[in-house]
Amino acid sequence: MMCRGPLLPRLWGVALIHLLTAMMAGCGVLNPSLVGTVAGSSAGTLEPPQGTILISVFNTTTSIAAARFEITKKNGGVLNLVIPVQPADNNPANEADHGTVIQDCDVQSIRLAEVLASVPGGVQQFGTGLAPLEDGLQLSCGKSVVVTIVGTPPNLLATLNMY
Repeated sequence: MMCRGPLLPRLWGVALIHLLTAMMAGCGVLNPSLVGTVAGSSAGTLEPPQGTILISVFNTTTSIAAARFEITKKNGGVLNLVIPVQPADNNPANEADHGTVIQDCDVQSIRLAEVLASVPGGVQQFGTGLAPLEDGLQLSCGKSVVVTIVGTPPNLLATLNMY
């Protein structure tokens, strides 16, 4: 039997091919679990969200409206979220009179900063005096925060409920 060269370099080449194949076996170019094992940091080791919180705005009025929320995350980040809604038209096929946004359960607090609605002669602003909903008190994973805009312009009101 004839040897073509030292066996060790050929084994290293085969091992390198297997390593590269294993690193590419994932959704992206690199498998994050393998990279985390080798390099010590990996997106694969991050904890997935444990659930969601729904934030919904329903408009039962004849005015165009929008609700603005300030959402504080548990890591200290702040998200300004605006949910615009069209006037109610009693048409079940038209879903523009309500909107829902999903947040992961990494929310520390949700504050309804303001509700704006078009009224004859301008814009009405209301809902700014409400205390924020806090995690562990009124707010918890799996809950729904619902703002309902009711009334006839210019006598509009926003209600905030938890379900």
